[in-house]
Amino acid sequence: MHAISKIIARHAERKSVEVGEIVNVVPDYVMLNDRGAARAADLMAKMGADKVFNPSQVVVVFDHHYPPIRQQDSVAQKKIREWIKEQTIEKFHAGEGIGHLLFPENGYAFPGALIFGTDSHTVTNSALGCVATGMGHSDIASYLAIGYNWLRVPEVIRFDLHGRFKPGVYAKDVALRIAQLYGEDAAPYLGVEFAGPLVSELPMSERLVLCNMVIDFGAKTGYIQPDDTTRRFMAERAPGRSWTAETTDSKSDYSRIIELDVSEIDSLVAVPHNLSNIQRAADLSNIRVDEAIFGTCTGGRIEDFRVAAAIMKGKKLAPRTRMMINPGSRETYTKALQEGLINIFVEAGATIGVPGCGPCTGCHQGMLAPAEIAITNASRNFKGRFGSPEAFAYVASSATVAASAIAGHIVPPSEFMQQ
Repeated sequence: MHAISKIIARHAERKSVEVGEIVNVVPDYVMLNDRGAARAADLMAKMGADKVFNPSQVVVVFDHHYPPIRQQDSVAQKKIREWIKEQTIEKFHAGEGIGHLLFPENGYAFPGALIFGTDSHTVTNSALGCVATGMGHSDIASYLAIGYNWLRVPEVIRFDLHGRFKPGVYAKDVALRIAQLYGEDAAPYLGVEFAGPLVSELPMSERLVLCNMVIDFGAKTGYIQPDDTTRRFMAERAPGRSWTAETTDSKSDYSRIIELDVSEIDSLVAVPHNLSNIQRAADLSNIRVDEAIFGTCTGGRIEDFRVAAAIMKGKKLAPRTRMMINPGSRETYTKALQEGLINIFVEAGATIGVPGCGPCTGCHQGMLAPAEIAITNASRNFKGRFGSPEAFAYVASSATVAASAIAGHIVPPSEFMQQ
């Protein structure tokens, strides 16, 4: 069996499971974000359930509309606060950042775990060697009521990454290259594992980016086999937690293994409005940048801030270009303040927002007007994603976004790194 199958089997109290089999499983944690919590709570009540089955497994995060930007958001969050108290849910994070950053930071994600969430980017957590996936509100409501849910055991495709990055190339570019080669439906309801010599050298921040993006290939979960990097991360984040690193039995447990040489990858950009429509940043110098949108669950970690600050230090945003920076978590914000990174961004002319999702999905601070052009280190460029459906969003790495904000048009970050 593949490690993913073993994790599912253990949470189904089974010795083994078959690919394609549907089993009932009990997750370790379920994340409800501000929008998902309100909907799931309402649906649970409509199902006739009064009490959450196991409150200790539920984590509620206010990250999309926090602080509330509309009256209806205030009303919904007040309702959820009351519901949390009634249900004796103690794991509650309001204004601390995006759930997909908070889960690893707080040790809720760990090797061998099974995690559900009311947001598709719950898959981010799978970088820690667990099974993590988003579910619909009715499915989550059903879990809240009865304490388990169904899951179909997925086939697994493995990408073996070889070679060395060119200057200015990052994990985000690898994900965009996969989307370019295999499309946004590359892995429908599959597990996507990343392995190979390069992955073993990647820091956890870059691994989280890779697994964050698998949902945009259609995958059910990502996966990276736990190693020394994982052990060090867990020792720092959750030193008292016990966890199990499952292993895959043989190559026959993969439906496909794809070799990818990252040394052939340039700094890439997804062009509106399709994540698989990829071009080289160097070929898009004619695309102006009205706004650089920096942060989100894909690019809001302290490592992203350090990369951007190294490019932007001592420089100013291009005339007529603005930059919205939302730290992915309060921890990221605090570290960026302590390291002087926020000063670098502010002196360059950027605006610093609250820890959270920011304008991603048109939630908060920095949304686009019709015909405006943005470059972002978020994961999606759907029409209307960042505000007006008549705006245009280009997706790239954190380094490419920072470089383009300074240039005022899309450029590869290597241009500034050479300087």
